[in-house]
Amino acid sequence: MRTLIAAIGLTLAGSSTVLAALPPQYQRQAELLAIIGNEGVIDAFGFGGIEVVELNGVDHYIVRGGDCMLDVMIEDLPNEREAGWAGPREFKLVLGEPVCEGAE
Repeated sequence: MRTLIAAIGLTLAGSSTVLAALPPQYQRQAELLAIIGNEGVIDAFGFGGIEVVELNGVDHYIVRGGDCMLDVMIEDLPNEREAGWAGPREFKLVLGEPVCEGAE
């Protein structure tokens, strides 16, 4: 009986779709590194630089520096891999317009 249960379990495990992503702390790290290394984000703050990157909701960051802030959204890239592919989340950054206090 144990052999039958084990065989059924292995069959089900082998036939299910494999989905895997980075653990949340590593996914967040990947997103933060992408944000602070993005040329568009860097250009938005010029010489003043980035001072704060704040998570403001699911896939929404606010980047601050000096008197300016910039919304950055995380968007998933289309999955062009074969079914059952496992790996880290593939995403792109969508930058908003910089908003600066006192600027008109």
